[in-house]
Amino acid sequence: MEIGVYNAVSAESMIKSAIENNPANQIEYYGFDFFQNYSTEQIGQKLGALGCQYKLIKGNTMNTVLEAANTLPLMDIIFIDGGKSYQEASTDWKGSSKLMHDRTGLFVHNVDFRGVGRMLDEVPRDKYHVETFYPRSEGMVALIKLSS
Repeated sequence: MEIGVYNAVSAESMIKSAIENNPANQIEYYGFDFFQNYSTEQIGQKLGALGCQYKLIKGNTMNTVLEAANTLPLMDIIFIDGGKSYQEASTDWKGSSKLMHDRTGLFVHNVDFRGVGRMLDEVPRDKYHVETFYPRSEGMVALIKLSS
């Protein structure tokens, strides 16, 4: 699952990595975005070419993620790269955290933005393990997992 699809470069990378260990038709991708710069049709063509199953959810993630969290399956990988304000990041986290299981890796991009960093500071460390790192050519990223 990805929040903040934009041009689907990250989506393609995640799906291609998953295909290394799974048949493409067994991979499910859920993408949330406004789809203003790139339409759902454009993104759908990219994802369809990979052979995976996908669902694109258009709209403001402050509404769509929380609503969808009630019906989506638990996720193996979640990538939050949406809005950078505290309110947006917090809402994305609240919805996404409902979709975690004991092996989910939830990645948060742009942790060095004030709003995203504040959200990360509020993740309860008694329930979640949080690790930050700096991928090459990126800002700070966090990996959140349920504590064992």
